[in-house]
Parts: sequence; structure tokens; C-alpha cells
Amino acid sequence: MLSCRVFRFGLAVLPLAGLLAVASPAPDAEAQTAPKAQTAKAPPRPGGPLEQMRAQINENVVTIISGNPNGGYLGIAYDIAAVTDDGDNLRVLPIVGKGAVQNVRDILFLRGIDMGLVNTVTLSHFKDDPQLGQYVTRNMVYITRLFEDELHILVRPEIKTFKDLEGKRINFSDAGSGAQLAAQRMFAAHNMKVTEVNMGQADAIERMKRNEVDATLCTCLKPLRPYAAVPKDLGFRLLHIPYEGPFQTDYLPAEFTHADYPNLIPEGEKVETVAVPTMLMAFNWPGDHGRYQRLVKFVDAFFAKFPEIQKPPRHPRWKNVNLAASMEGWTRFPPAQEWIERMAAGRSPTTTGSTAPPSSGPNAAMSEALFKEFLEWRRKRGM
Repeated sequence: MLSCRVFRFGLAVLPLAGLLAVASPAPDAEAQTAPKAQTAKAPPRPGGPLEQMRAQINENVVTIISGNPNGGYLGIAYDIAAVTDDGDNLRVLPIVGKGAVQNVRDILFLRGIDMGLVNTVTLSHFKDDPQLGQYVTRNMVYITRLFEDELHILVRPEIKTFKDLEGKRINFSDAGSGAQLAAQRMFAAHNMKVTEVNMGQADAIERMKRNEVDATLCTCLKPLRPYAAVPKDLGFRLLHIPYEGPFQTDYLPAEFTHADYPNLIPEGEKVETVAVPTMLMAFNWPGDHGRYQRLVKFVDAFFAKFPEIQKPPRHPRWKNVNLAASMEGWTRFPPAQEWIERMAAGRSPTTTGSTAPPSSGPNAAMSEALFKEFLEWRRKRGM
């Protein structure tokens, strides 16, 4: 395990509250020469009730970097937060993000990020990266495998097949999103040249109405709200994507039905597509670190309350999630793995019981060496 965590300087996605300067008439001369005295309030005493409450709240907060409101990641994070919430004892904060690609960077480098939602196409991309690959595999672990996010390609009426997208203006979703990366890899694998634009799905649909964009795509959990709201009379359609060729590398077969998108698919018909699995990933903290302990508390709550997240009003796709599903080539967070093993053995895993695994021995020494190597790599890159 690693001994500490280093963060990227200058990177931030959390919105900052601005200060609004309000103009007012200039005071008269007498008022300027006789200002009212201001009495400064004494800061709270160290160890006082307010400081104790602040410490308790911050010690029991974990964050999930998700996506923007146009996709499905933010809704997934909200469901997790709503079910695991336990007041000041455990609070999960969903954070609006750019999507899977930026989420990987945020998990690794952004201050205050504990977990994030990342699809396997993005993980494969980073794993193959000659500079970041080895650090991503060492410094990130998964808690559980979640849904398969369907590849949506919404097109104008004149586009009939996937090959018709050649040379067209296509929205790859927001820059830094998993959808953008998936689209870039997909068209490159098929040797197709297209014109990439980047914006939210709702904005892209408006541009399609004005014939300024020919198609928009997203690797998102169905049903996707902006697509479901497309008027039937526009003639837009979801493109049929066969599970063949390069799609067999990172994807699984999937489909859309009339029930998913009544305005886009006639009753009784279906549209074949592909889907990519999404993972709940976390930073690989050492077992004696406070952030590790917070993740342990989260795992205990999430796994214990998982039956609740499968009930309405949570997303119906939670019913398809198998907590025990593994991800080849990636390491599961040890307390989560312990839960899986206890459930498989028929024991009641009321708590992981492993809030601080041994921090000594050959494994700890190896983790320390790997972490020092990681720090040296970041220092040379000026990060």
C-alpha cells in the first residue's frame, strides 16, 4: 500500500463562490473622519464544541466525482449518497465532473476526491498510456463493478447506417468525458474521418435541429433524459450498432427498445448497440491513512445497505448490479474484497473488521518503494 497521496497543483473542478462588490455612494467627509469602531470576535477556542463538531463532520465525509447533469453518472452518485447517508457519522458528497477521463485524473491528483465513476474503455486507455499507465494500475483500486453504459448515437433522418457518419459533424460529448474518448477510439479503429465537436447532449440536440450538427453520441446509462425528450416528428433515430469488429474489444452487446425511447423507436422494434461497464474506483491509500478509514466506513455502509439501493425510487438498473463481479487486470479495494469473501462463505459481514491492515512487511515495503517512484515521476514532470 502507499504511504501518502500527492495531488496535482492548480487543478480544481469544485465551483468557487465569488465575492460580489456592491457599489454605494461615497460617504461624506465627516463620516470618513469618524469611522465606527469594529469589535473583532475572538476565534473559537481550540477543542471547543464548534471545533469538535467540525472535526467530526470532516472525518466522516467521502466524495465521489461523477459527471454532468446530461449523463447518468451524477444520478448514480446521488443514489449512492442518498442510501448511505448517516448524518454526521457518514456523508457521501457527489461532485459534478466532466466524465470518465477527467475522473481518472481527479482520483489520482485532485485534492479531496476519494472515489469516482470510470468506464472500462477509459481504464484501458490509461493502462496503455506509456507515462501514466503503471501509476494508474498501482494507485487506483475498484470497489465494485456497476452498470453497463450503452453507446447512444442519435442521428438526423438522412443518416441510415454507421458508415454514413463518415465526414459528418458529430458531437463527442464534453471534452474530457468518457464518451469523447470512446468516440475517438471507435472512429480511429474503423478508419473513419469525422468532424468532432464537444458540448452537452441537450445543446447538441438543439444544434441538430438547426442542421449544424449531424449526430451526437454518449456512453450513458439508458434511458438518457435529453434523448427521451426528443420530439417524434423530428425524425431523429438511434443508430443501429452491430457488435462486431473493434467493438468486441472493450464493449458488450446491448439494445434499446420502445420502452426505453418511445419517441425514437417504434413499438415492437429494437435497436442493437454496444455497452461499456462502469466501475466505482478509489485511490489506493495505505491502510494506516485516515482517508483509507473513511473508505472502509463507506464500504461497510454501501455493501450493508445495498438491498435498499435496489428499491424505488432509485434507478431500476441497480437491480442488475452484482457486487461480486470482478474486473480482470484491476485490484479490488481490500475491505470490499473481504466483504465479498464473507458473503461467499455465508457469513454475515456486519463490518469489514480490517480498518487498518498491517503497514509493515514485504508488501508494505514494496508499496513504499512504488510510491516513492510515483513521487519522483511527478516531480520530474513538474506536477
